[in-house]
Amino acid sequence: MDTAITPQFIGSIALMRHPEEGEKRWMTLWNPKRNQFEMVTALRLENDTYRECLDRELAWKLELHRGKEYLISSMARLHIEQELTLPGDKIPAFYAIEFYVVDPYGKPSFAKLDKREDLHWLTTHEILAGFGPEDRAVDPRLVYLINKFELISPYS
Repeated sequence: MDTAITPQFIGSIALMRHPEEGEKRWMTLWNPKRNQFEMVTALRLENDTYRECLDRELAWKLELHRGKEYLISSMARLHIEQELTLPGDKIPAFYAIEFYVVDPYGKPSFAKLDKREDLHWLTTHEILAGFGPEDRAVDPRLVYLINKFELISPYS
């Protein structure tokens, strides 16, 4: 399932911290179709909470066991419910997004994540600047949201 941050996106985004470096490095997945790094996003289904949809998507996309191999914060770092004009939008669109901090948990999860070739731990500075290794782009819509709402500190 492709879950890009599309116009009128209603869902959640995972801010997964590196298990040893905390808020200095963040998990991204390389998307070869869009040629950019992205964080795990989840579309909210009719009866889901924002947290539940993200829990389901993390387990599916990362092949991790729910409730055993990662922890999702109980409260969102931020809840957005407003019209915004993100990069690529021609006109303002309504967005409802919650950002949750996620921590991988336990040696089995670390081993699974380390084996993934599409997974990259980007530094805070790379994400805020919008470019990872080899000057490959970070999703500009994600970068815009993180910078606008100061979701991760440039001082970490």
